[in-house]
Amino acid sequence: MEAPRVRVFRVEGLDCADCALKVEKALSGVPGVVQAQVSFASGKAYLHLEVPGAEKQAERVVSALGYRLRPEGEVARGVLGPWPWALASGGLLLLAFLASFLLPGLAPWGYGLAALVGVFPLARRAAAALRQNPFCMQALVTVATLGALVIGAEAEAAAVVFLFLVGEVLEAYSVAQARRFLYALSELLPRRAYRLREGRVEEVSLRALRVGDLVRVPPGERVPADGVVVSGQASLEEAAFTGESLPRPKGAGDRVYGGSLLVEGSLVVKVERLPEEGFLAEMERLAEEALLRKSQAERVVDAFSRRYTPAVLALAGFVALVLPLFQGDFQGHMYKALALLLIACPCALVVSVPAAIAAGVARGARAGVLFKGGVALERLAGVRFVALDKTGTLTLGRPRLVRVVPFGISAEEALALAKGVAEGSSHPLAKAVREASGSKALPSEEHRAVPGLGAFARVEGREVGLVRPEAVSLPQEVQAQLMALSGEGFSLSLLVREGVPLALLAFQDIPRLEAQEALTRLRQLGLKPILLTGDREAPALALAAALGLASEEVRAGLSPLEKLRLVEEMESRGGVAMVGDGVNDAPALARATVGLAVAEGTEVASRSADVGLLGLSALPRAFRLSRLTLSVIRQNVGLAVGLKGLFLLTTLLGLTGLWPAVLADNGALVLVTLNSLRLLWARL
Repeated sequence: MEAPRVRVFRVEGLDCADCALKVEKALSGVPGVVQAQVSFASGKAYLHLEVPGAEKQAERVVSALGYRLRPEGEVARGVLGPWPWALASGGLLLLAFLASFLLPGLAPWGYGLAALVGVFPLARRAAAALRQNPFCMQALVTVATLGALVIGAEAEAAAVVFLFLVGEVLEAYSVAQARRFLYALSELLPRRAYRLREGRVEEVSLRALRVGDLVRVPPGERVPADGVVVSGQASLEEAAFTGESLPRPKGAGDRVYGGSLLVEGSLVVKVERLPEEGFLAEMERLAEEALLRKSQAERVVDAFSRRYTPAVLALAGFVALVLPLFQGDFQGHMYKALALLLIACPCALVVSVPAAIAAGVARGARAGVLFKGGVALERLAGVRFVALDKTGTLTLGRPRLVRVVPFGISAEEALALAKGVAEGSSHPLAKAVREASGSKALPSEEHRAVPGLGAFARVEGREVGLVRPEAVSLPQEVQAQLMALSGEGFSLSLLVREGVPLALLAFQDIPRLEAQEALTRLRQLGLKPILLTGDREAPALALAAALGLASEEVRAGLSPLEKLRLVEEMESRGGVAMVGDGVNDAPALARATVGLAVAEGTEVASRSADVGLLGLSALPRAFRLSRLTLSVIRQNVGLAVGLKGLFLLTTLLGLTGLWPAVLADNGALVLVTLNSLRLLWARL
């Protein structure tokens, strides 16, 4: 049986979490749709289809609910929200208000007409969603409006509908702004590329690019696709999706991301990933997936809202039907009950958390932090320890040859011999020898590798090798140099010719430029960094000293299992964020409270992690964003619950009526959305 196809659609008119739930329930019931997921934050529907043509039926079902289903990528037309109905209702309301002074007898009819015109689109959507959710906000506003007309409160009925429609327009606008910010990353890609072919430059669209193509990037242009620099020197600005304001120097062999802006210089780049499959597309995809995963706070709020609405509706029924039997004043109690109907909708409360999560995920994507779910964004704020891998995380993961200590020959001759041997080896240390500046490699042949010992080749007719110093017996002089260099934290290789030591080669994995600053900022946030590494203690302590870490903050010589146990221990003592990049970090990343993987690491590490980091400098930004998002969530929930509670009390006491009740709902909805949007421009 053929596996279900996944189609992605944009849902027009999706302006609240309740709307998303209605659409999702309706789509789940369409024949041929195996699974439907609708994200309010992204405004998208993900349909798992097993029957060809099921999307046509899905479009009809969604259209009946008052929304539109459009294929992803198709541009929406017109202004979002029910603005024409708000304009018509507001105009009639204004005319009725003027008539109340000139022709008082016609004013009630004018208010009634304004209310009916405004409530029509709400009643239509409520009727379409009756089977999915009979207590949606549109239904409650419709009942309250018609009830107000019945008891003679025409002016308030018209005001309620108009305020509600204006609130929906404002809400649709603010939500659209958040979504536009989230997907603005894809707009960083240029519209064209300059491809090199047969010695000439041709201007082509991005769709014409293929993996392996060479493209020239002139000053002031953006890199069209992910790739590797083949030639040239330039400064690239990646601030739009890393948060780093300073341009970075790039040269041959460096990796570049599509969308980066070339400030000065010129580059020739070999395309490794097509624009639609590159890093920016991956960031957008991860952000979308994150918005589909609910955080713990969302689950709590959802559970509360499912109980809140029935409870307030029951209270409204009690006020309308029971209290008049004992206190009389049926019309007055009915008026209070209608106001309670408006307060019963939990829209602002339901939106308070996902709106903040969506804004947080979007802001993270622009700061080089890719959250894979709301849970990770939420949990990161509560951890106490930060465990960091050494190689590839705090360091570049590319050893450099930093010193040559010769015995009986010159350093230049030693390096030339070593380069000759390194020509036939893929070991990282051999690569570092080949990249070292200075002498050229001597001609070599008969390359071979001996596991556990080293690499060998015939150079100038004699066998020369780069071997592990521990694997051979050494003269006292060489042994003394070996001990001294080991104490300084270097990784060492011994150059031998026919068994005679010729030189010691000292290598060092260079710390990342941003590593020390990142650790300093973590401490400023009150976090305790711990270095976990499988490397020897001497190199680990040397790196720690360079980065300002104390010796007690270093755990060296660890196996993957020992790393896992230490992470489990720290997790039980207050929560731990594990930052890594390699296959051996995967178990610890998965076990930590929150796992973070650097983008340049292995695929296994990236899959095991909850958060992706474009660079180490993004690490402190991830913590600040998490804490700020959690603060906004608390503010939103407090605002939504506080306003509802206040107007619930004042309505029961008879101090407020219908239009303040709709202000409590729509006002809170707009306020929590706008408060969440603050995260999009937060300084990290």
